[in-house]
Amino acid sequence: MLCPECRNALIIVECDRVEVDACWKGHGLWFDADELRQLFEVAGVPDSLHDLEQRLGELPEGGTGRKRKCPRCHAKMRHVKAPGGSGDVILDRCPHGHGLWFDDGELAEVLSADLAEGTAAFDTLRQYLGGFVKPKRKRDEET
Repeated sequence: MLCPECRNALIIVECDRVEVDACWKGHGLWFDADELRQLFEVAGVPDSLHDLEQRLGELPEGGTGRKRKCPRCHAKMRHVKAPGGSGDVILDRCPHGHGLWFDDGELAEVLSADLAEGTAAFDTLRQYLGGFVKPKRKRDEET
């Protein structure tokens, strides 16, 4: 599979029997359908976040930036919004239900809506995913 951002091959990061696909250049993470829930369960994330994939809000077409292609089926992904610690986060979701793309820093932002940094679940996710569970860099927010 290829990164929707840079088109380089994604690498597999195994987190307690849950396989997540990551851009080796640090652009983001791909979660196949239901992998996010599985990862949240093994990390001990509160039940309120387990159904995050079902709670994402559809955004109207257009006006939210360029469309990326799904790493699984290559269809143009749809923009969806998830609650974040400092406001809504725009994610990319496959229109055929294959999964979700989190840009660098977006997973940490979504988690911060319900988890405080330093909680056991947040620390477990950081241990599993390393640098992918970190806040957006200031440079990224300005562009």
